[in-house]
Amino acid sequence: MNKICTICPHNCKIDRSINIGRCKAGDKVEIGGVSLHKFEEPCISGKYGSGTVFFSKCNLNCVFCQNYEISNLGNGRKIEIEELSNIFLKQQENNAENINLVSPTIYADKIVQAIKIARNKGLSLPIIYNTNRI
Repeated sequence: MNKICTICPHNCKIDRSINIGRCKAGDKVEIGGVSLHKFEEPCISGKYGSGTVFFSKCNLNCVFCQNYEISNLGNGRKIEIEELSNIFLKQQENNAENINLVSPTIYADKIVQAIKIARNKGLSLPIIYNTNRI
């Protein structure tokens, strides 16, 4: 299996199991926060809130990012794919309207795996891919 990273348009071609790319991420999923977010646009948060998962680090590194501490400074913690799937299920148990993935691009391959695991365990919520343009 090819380990070079081409997951975003920057095509760093870094082996993230050994080094980090432009996004400053390695091969583990990192999250900066999980919340039942009731303050998104009403069409996203609905009546009970959006099951938001904020991913740490980002491939854009915008200076004025509203989530700067998470995206640029990398505040957060590393988790396994199984734990991410359990987070999705917990959001569903908390009556979230959806699973809202914030800045997920650099972990998209691992998120897909976590969604498949969670779907097999009963996750039925829609997934919101809340991302930047790249």
